[in-house]
Amino acid sequence: MKKLVLVAAIAATTFGAVSTAQAVEVTTTANANVTTDYKFRGISQTNAGPAFQGGFDAAFSNGFYVGNWNSNINNLGAGSSGLEMDFYGGYAGSFANGIGYDVGALYYFYEGYAVAADAPDADTLEIYGKVSYANAYAKLSYAVSEDYFAFKADNGSIDQSGSTYLDLGYTFPLSDQLSLTAHYGLTSFDKDMTDLRPGATGTIDSYADYSIGATYAISPKYSVTAAYIETDDDASALIGNDDLTDGSLVVTFSAKF
Repeated sequence: MKKLVLVAAIAATTFGAVSTAQAVEVTTTANANVTTDYKFRGISQTNAGPAFQGGFDAAFSNGFYVGNWNSNINNLGAGSSGLEMDFYGGYAGSFANGIGYDVGALYYFYEGYAVAADAPDADTLEIYGKVSYANAYAKLSYAVSEDYFAFKADNGSIDQSGSTYLDLGYTFPLSDQLSLTAHYGLTSFDKDMTDLRPGATGTIDSYADYSIGATYAISPKYSVTAAYIETDDDASALIGNDDLTDGSLVVTFSAKF
């Protein structure tokens, strides 16, 4: 972890006779993960295979932050094996009653994804808002880009802006090193999606994902997490592949620097 000090000189008068300095502290961190399966909102992004991930964050003392996170992927169709690169920034703080808040934007960029003619791109821009209290949080992400992770609506529209993701979570500390976590997520599409189950004639407007896990802090820098991740049946019907949505145990080794 490195701490840098940025000093901005501000002129006090138009004559420039007096100047003041305001210091903004910046804390930078880096992270790296090795996981047995990269599951995003309950769906495997690596065909149930391992992933190598990493990124960095810069947090400013005034509450603003920016960051980047990356992972290998290979589940978005023919020729799509490549890299997911996430870029985000926002503002976080807390109220006097202990309720925390976080608002920002996140852009998902998929390097290596081949976009077919008249098909949606995988690149997606979301804005989000999060509130937290003690060990619980609620976060809502809202798609502002027409493209939404390459999903195409049942009516043929490639515009899925307005789709949302609700993320609820709770952490239960058992000791200084061990904690349990529970998560519920709900993806809601702006326009109904085709049900790809054999013989199905209906549509899908949402699907849910769930997880329960345990994290053990080996040291302040290193930790290991084991989580069971599953989706409801609508997720399988959405993408037509049970292998990517079936419940499974995912083990992740994480490092922070």
